[in-house]
Amino acid sequence: MSTLVNTLLLAAAGAAGTLLRAGCNGLAGRLLGAGFPWATLAINVLGSFAFGALYSLARSRTITAEQEVVLLVGLLGGFTTYSTFAFHALDVLTTARIIPAIAYIVSTNLLGLAAVWLGLRAFR
Repeated sequence: MSTLVNTLLLAAAGAAGTLLRAGCNGLAGRLLGAGFPWATLAINVLGSFAFGALYSLARSRTITAEQEVVLLVGLLGGFTTYSTFAFHALDVLTTARIIPAIAYIVSTNLLGLAAVWLGLRAFR
């Protein structure tokens, strides 16, 4: 497949993931209310499950490398980037690198929170 076709498929999958996320957000908001970020929790868990499933399919050669990029980077990247974080954290943990795994998990969360806070403060 050509680079142009792969790029267009990646963009379309990203758009589809974004629309899927927006739909799940709206549905969860109507069903569960706004008192807790249920939609984000559900999207992150579902996206993480899908990442694991798709990655396994790619390793077993059930899907091609091109399809793997379109689905993992495009579709799930538009749906939730948390799934990539969870995958990388688990990968580091399962290769018995406990200290780097803890450092990655803690620093990603703390730096992410700090960055949001700084962004809010900087543009108030």
